[in-house]
Amino acid sequence: MAKKESSSDWKHQVARAERKSRLARMKGTDGHKKKIELQSIWKKVVFSILAVVIVIGLLVWLVAATGIVTKSVTALTVGDRKLTAADLNIVIGNMAASEQYGLAFTDEFQEVLDQSSQLNEDLTIREEFINQLMPSVAFMYTALNAIEEEGFEPDEDQQQVIDSNAKALEEQFTQMAVTSGRSVTGLLRMYYGPGVSLRMIERDLRNSMLISYYEDSIRERADLSDEKVEEFYQEHKDSLDVYSYYSYIFKADLDEDATEEDKAEALDELIKRAEEALDDLKEMSFEEAILSRVSEEEAATLEENPDLLKLKKERPDKINSVVFNFLKEADRKASDTKILEGTDTVTLVQFVGRARDEFKPYSVRHILIKADEDGDQSDEELKAEAEKVLNTYLEGDQTEASFVKLVVQYSEDPGSKAAGGLYEDVALGTMVSEFEQWCTEDGRKAGDAGLVKTIHGYHIMRFEGYADQPELPERIREALKEVHLNNWMETISREAELTRHPFGMKFVGKNNFFSALFGKPPAEPQETIPQLTPAG
Repeated sequence: MAKKESSSDWKHQVARAERKSRLARMKGTDGHKKKIELQSIWKKVVFSILAVVIVIGLLVWLVAATGIVTKSVTALTVGDRKLTAADLNIVIGNMAASEQYGLAFTDEFQEVLDQSSQLNEDLTIREEFINQLMPSVAFMYTALNAIEEEGFEPDEDQQQVIDSNAKALEEQFTQMAVTSGRSVTGLLRMYYGPGVSLRMIERDLRNSMLISYYEDSIRERADLSDEKVEEFYQEHKDSLDVYSYYSYIFKADLDEDATEEDKAEALDELIKRAEEALDDLKEMSFEEAILSRVSEEEAATLEENPDLLKLKKERPDKINSVVFNFLKEADRKASDTKILEGTDTVTLVQFVGRARDEFKPYSVRHILIKADEDGDQSDEELKAEAEKVLNTYLEGDQTEASFVKLVVQYSEDPGSKAAGGLYEDVALGTMVSEFEQWCTEDGRKAGDAGLVKTIHGYHIMRFEGYADQPELPERIREALKEVHLNNWMETISREAELTRHPFGMKFVGKNNFFSALFGKPPAEPQETIPQLTPAG
């Protein structure tokens, strides 16, 4: 009886058969072992190298497309704070957009940045642009360091505003992407370059607003005592006083083709007339002296515009600089006069006096009557309509309530109609001159009513009164706040420690990875003078 074949014997037989088959394939026709072919090895090596190259190429593409290097490599250190190239590119993008230069990281704008600077031929526009931004970058991040050290945090209302603006920013970019047919990522790249995300833009917005609120807190730390206010006034009184004076400008009547000789003769004639008027001032008023030395045509103009010869009471910002230089001289005394020569004019000035600005803000209600959009109404018709409204008020009880009713019924000023025509605590220089002159005339008192014509139309006026205190002390206190803020900004900017990192700086202001990688870092300026502006 034959022995039964076990399972293990069967497996050994299968294995021996596979080995024989494998050995048979390795033998040639002559029964000897085949030689190993080098061609198959080289194929494997080539395929392996190609695979590695493809992988490396994909990695390089990934790095270039996503801006991994730009948002990872340190380009600048401000104190202990490290800034990547992407951080600086956000500043560049914001500056280019806010100044309406264009989108900084489009190909077209990049070509412009590659050009030589007109200010310095040794630098490109990109290098010049980067160097100009550095003081602002230094201030921003030095301020953030100061905020962290102090532990400053915005209050609840301020935080709500910050959050609201951050949300609006995201919505804005989303809407812009939809409108332009691009992705948000693609839009961000055009604005800020590779590697910049919406989260980073939002972070910078929050930082800017945080600095703005911190600056407000710095302003409020200024010394605003009465002693400081008086000290500031004494130091800057030339620019804070109100000056009283008369002036008249003699103008030459010249043809367009007048020669230089004609102009010189005309100017000499003006000087002569001004000198004669100056001599007349010994016995005449300023108005009389001028009228005695002008032509009939000029006299007619002055008759139509009598304000030209009236006493002027003005702040320095309303006075011609040449006239102001004469008025503010320390030894100036009442009735001093001077002839000021221009290229084709001569001005006669008479100083009356100067005094501390005691102007008090005023409040006034008005009803604006203006022409229709089609402009069919004549000035006479418009004036008649305004006089009718004024008479309606004057014939009534002349109360505030009755005036407000007329405002609602007739006024065409959208800026004040909802408030009953009221402009409250108006500062000097806010309104057009005719409107302001009526409100600030000597003797003006609450309840006064009248009619004023301006470039806007006819105004039916009701004066409400002056504030209790002059506005000058408050103006000075606001100036002291700004001085305190500026001193703080100068201090932290002076103490800022900036270190540029050459490799990281190569990626600043560029959207092409290989141009940045194989290019050189932007050249530093020989000397940088910071010009700082508060973030707020």
